Amino acid sequence: MPTITRLSNAVKKSLARRVEAYHQQLYDPPGHAQLDYLIEERGLTPDTIAKFRLGCVADPVESDEPARGRIAIPYLTPTGPVSLRFRKMPEDPHPAKYWQPAGSTLTLFNTPVITEPRDWICITEGEIDCMTAVQAGLPAVGLPGVSSWQDHYYAIFNGYERVLILADNDDKAGQGAKFADQVAKKVPGPAVFLMPDGHDVNSFYKEHGAQALKDLLKIKH
Repeated sequence: MPTITRLSNAVKKSLARRVEAYHQQLYDPPGHAQLDYLIEERGLTPDTIAKFRLGCVADPVESDEPARGRIAIPYLTPTGPVSLRFRKMPEDPHPAKYWQPAGSTLTLFNTPVITEPRDWICITEGEIDCMTAVQAGLPAVGLPGVSSWQDHYYAIFNGYERVLILADNDDKAGQGAKFADQVAKKVPGPAVFLMPDGHDVNSFYKEHGAQALKDLLKIKH
């Protein structure tokens, strides 16, 4: 059986405080560049930004100092945040696009959608693609990478008739297709949808809109 890490109440409270502090900092002057990036460059609406409590690390707590200037992406659950991941801005020279504190446990992103009654769900690679899919009206969870897959996730998807895997197609190495093929082996009723050449979910949505994304996935409602 897999080992599931349970957070202490102190850790939960600390996470909740950090999530809200960084979310508020996104709207303060030091966070305007990050807010503009999310809206102008990634096409996320203010409602989506608020729903997922995205933030800016303008004034980090000591443990988050390496994330200064980054976008804060909390992993929210029905019982509160369980982890924080930080994405660098495009001009940040640091080689690592993402950072999280040592000991952080990354799970599925957007787990609250699993509680909604439906017979299909989408899986994306990455949080921004997941938020984009949700903004387009699709039920979606995100994986921060295929290596983050845990064996017990199969049980989460076992009740769905179809699991739509939205694969990136914006790199020459074909990593998105490889990601989708690996995930497809681990879920019931898999259907892989490769984005058009040069696109991931976010860029396709930003260029063509929600209906075009639904049409690509052959979704009629």
